[in-house]
Amino acid sequence: GGGGQPASSSLSEAQSASTTTTEPFLSFTCTLPTAPKQSVVAHERSEVHSLSTSSSGSMLITGSDDRMVRLWDARNGSRLATLEGAVKAVMCVALSGDGNLALGASGDLAIRLWTIRTARIANTLTGHTGKIYAAGFTPDSKGLYSGGYDRMLKLWDVSTGETLHSMYCNSSCNDATMSPEGAVLMSVHLDASLRLWDTRTGAFAHEVAGMHTQPVTSVCHNPASPNQVLTNGRDDQLCLVDVRKYDCVARYKHAGYKNGVNWNRATMSPDGKYVVAGGCDGSITIWNAETTEHVDTLRGHHKSPVVSCSWGDNDLFASAEKEHRMILWQ
Repeated sequence: GGGGQPASSSLSEAQSASTTTTEPFLSFTCTLPTAPKQSVVAHERSEVHSLSTSSSGSMLITGSDDRMVRLWDARNGSRLATLEGAVKAVMCVALSGDGNLALGASGDLAIRLWTIRTARIANTLTGHTGKIYAAGFTPDSKGLYSGGYDRMLKLWDVSTGETLHSMYCNSSCNDATMSPEGAVLMSVHLDASLRLWDTRTGAFAHEVAGMHTQPVTSVCHNPASPNQVLTNGRDDQLCLVDVRKYDCVARYKHAGYKNGVNWNRATMSPDGKYVVAGGCDGSITIWNAETTEHVDTLRGHHKSPVVSCSWGDNDLFASAEKEHRMILWQ
């Protein structure tokens, strides 16, 4: 496997912090972000494509056009490691729930897994024939899912690197997520739809169309309601979808919010009370999840389109913009 910069002692510290299990639903109320705590140039010379948070919120991961995956300490924004090996831009990154592995899906048609402790490649998964825009770990960290512009979704075994299921999904996939218990994979697509899949068999289960009129750029779970997912669309709207009723139960829009890229990831606060999305002008818009009312817009900090918002279980909110910068908020 390829090497990377050796992980520092603070990495193992952050790693042990990242394996602490939290209660499934938080008892505290999340604090709304109001100002940057740290502003970090994550990738100096290249566009940032992806940002994700570890399950505990103690570690952040970014992926970029520079082919690098970087790990960050969420407490102070310091860089813990650089993971190398991708041959083209890294479009999607994730950290396994058990705190052991980092994932980077690339335009070179491969998904690489790195051992966080050593910053070395553990496995390279190949089989896609188009750019991979979506990838993540299953809730038990034993499997992973991926999707891309070859209109294929794949389920993989992490330990062997073998493909368990390949599903043709009719339209290029921009993002995907798995239900909390791991039984259903949900994918969102260029053709504006959300599709549900049975992870045990790989069978197509349902399509939810009509929520958006433009490509759907992200999908994530409502932490407070396992049957709801939040979708973000290029039609500058977000939908809260009930995946049992296949219905949009709430819609979020605001005159100031314009979705700037096809892989723009929105998020919800860990208590499920807020919906957050970054716009093409660098602003970050916050809505009340229940009432759909606009709560706040954070302006003047990002200078280019925001590509990802992530809100960790430790209540740390982070965002990344196309032009190099990641912000940790307070």
